[in-house]
Amino acid sequence: MRHKIQRFISISCLLFASSLAGAAMPGSPITSIDARKILSDSRVAKEALRKFQTDFQPREKELQDLALAVKTKSAELEKADPGLAPSQRLAKQGELEDLSRELKRKQLQFVEDRDTRKRDDIQHVFRVATLAAKKVAEGAHIDVVFQDVVYVSPRADITDQVIAAMDAQADQ
Repeated sequence: MRHKIQRFISISCLLFASSLAGAAMPGSPITSIDARKILSDSRVAKEALRKFQTDFQPREKELQDLALAVKTKSAELEKADPGLAPSQRLAKQGELEDLSRELKRKQLQFVEDRDTRKRDDIQHVFRVATLAAKKVAEGAHIDVVFQDVVYVSPRADITDQVIAAMDAQADQ
């Protein structure tokens, strides 16, 4: 039964896609946009990336410095290990472990913050792109705009127009 339902859904999707493909002839009200191109070429995306890098570079540098400090303390402990008293060795190992824990905590926080920010920035770019695509589609009397299709004819791709509309909106 489940196999029949899956087959029915697959056939329905194929029929729908073929009807859309038939409709996508010259002058057709069906177009597409390329999300990757919007993320790489639009001024809104470039500005978001610049701000992202500016905001996260100091924290990344801090993490690199902290990692270097952990590595240095570890090397010092290995060199001085034979000549240290057991209490001194334990104290230095404790310091190294505390520093390592702090590094791991900060790295995890950094990755979490970076990923959240990246997700938010991408969502912002796509909100702007969606509004721009809507304006372009309404202005050109386009009925359907698909995003990231397997193939699209250059005459049905409105990505450049959407990027231009996004950039114009960013200028305002």
